Amino acid sequence: MRGTLTDFGWGFLGEIKKQVKQRIDMFRHFEKRLPPDDFLVFAGAPRIGTHDDHYGMPKWPACVEAAVRRLRGEDEEFWRARGDVMTRIGSAPVAVTADLETTRKRLLQSPWELGAENLGWLAWNPILQPPDSTTL
Repeated sequence: MRGTLTDFGWGFLGEIKKQVKQRIDMFRHFEKRLPPDDFLVFAGAPRIGTHDDHYGMPKWPACVEAAVRRLRGEDEEFWRARGDVMTRIGSAPVAVTADLETTRKRLLQSPWELGAENLGWLAWNPILQPPDSTTL
């Protein structure tokens, strides 16, 4: 599928670039001034406890089960709320859908075995969102 980030609803790339640059500059500033351990706490503190739905985190198994149900077409609410986005992103790679049980096991135990292209598809769409966030 071809298109720009703006085509996919990301918009205002110049503003995003400016904010990212400011964030990087801030990190550089504090990295130079803080001891290494203090800097790691500073860098991680805003995210600690906010992403419990990623690989290795408490909600990950529920996210994987939700994704497999969605790929089977069993989550009507998800497709009602996110179907347009999913259509724009494109169909799941065959390697993801050919054997959903293998995909489920790999996501739970060793997602890197799915390969970069397949992980890229999974990462850039809402299919792996926690089951209670389909209408966000």
